[in-house]
Amino acid sequence: MVRSRLAPIAVVLASIALASPSAPAQDAPKPAATPAEAERPAQAKAGATSAPKASTGVGRQSILALFSRSNPMLWLLGICSVVVVGYTLERLIALRRGRVMPRDFVNRFLERLSTGKLDRERALELCRSNESASARIFGHAVRCWGQPAAVIRQAVDHDAAREVLDLRRNVRVLNGTATLAPLLGLLGTVIGMIQSFDAIGGRIGGAKSEALAQGISLALVSTALGLAIAVVSVTAYYYLLNRVDLLVRDLDDQVRRVVDLVSAEALRPAERRVDHARIESRAHPL
Repeated sequence: MVRSRLAPIAVVLASIALASPSAPAQDAPKPAATPAEAERPAQAKAGATSAPKASTGVGRQSILALFSRSNPMLWLLGICSVVVVGYTLERLIALRRGRVMPRDFVNRFLERLSTGKLDRERALELCRSNESASARIFGHAVRCWGQPAAVIRQAVDHDAAREVLDLRRNVRVLNGTATLAPLLGLLGTVIGMIQSFDAIGGRIGGAKSEALAQGISLALVSTALGLAIAVVSVTAYYYLLNRVDLLVRDLDDQVRRVVDLVSAEALRPAERRVDHARIESRAHPL
């Protein structure tokens, strides 16, 4: 009788126990994490920290940082650029028209020579007092005072060739740098490529491709720098050559005027007699 009465109560208690919520998860013991699952959070954190950082390009680096790379051709290209700038500025100053052909001196000399105010000695003294290419060439013509025009022109052409060479003295250096700079740039690129492939030998994955791209970009800097120096050198070379040609043409025109004024055909008979008398007095002094 007692068991038959307790049976319904047991059934009710069992149904209540099945319907009640399970115990909280934090009270239950956690299973141990596997090594692969333990490495995943660390890799995720490393990727999250490294993702915002982008590799800086060559344009963002300073010139000193760029030259500190182990490419010796960059230093040689830097020397070439200094040579190009230095010789270009030197020739621009030396080939100024006011320095080669001072307008005041040329106009005064031709005016006084055409009006007969200058003789041979005074003309030579005036040429020596001026330090210019035109004064030195005029002096060569004046030294042949009284001789035929053909003889004077031949002597002036021979002596003026030195002045023309002096005007073109340092222009050839720019032609040399225009040829040398691209070759140094290509050699620097080859050296940089060799260094890049050598540096990525021990790397794997994304680090390998990133290092290769950065090394190639740095290697191509030498080629770009060499081509830039060559462009500047060629431009300065032909510009200075054109200036020299214009100056030589103007000098030739002025020298022809001087030759026509001091030649035997242009001298007046009285002046020729005076010059002959001076020569006789020097040859037979009292």
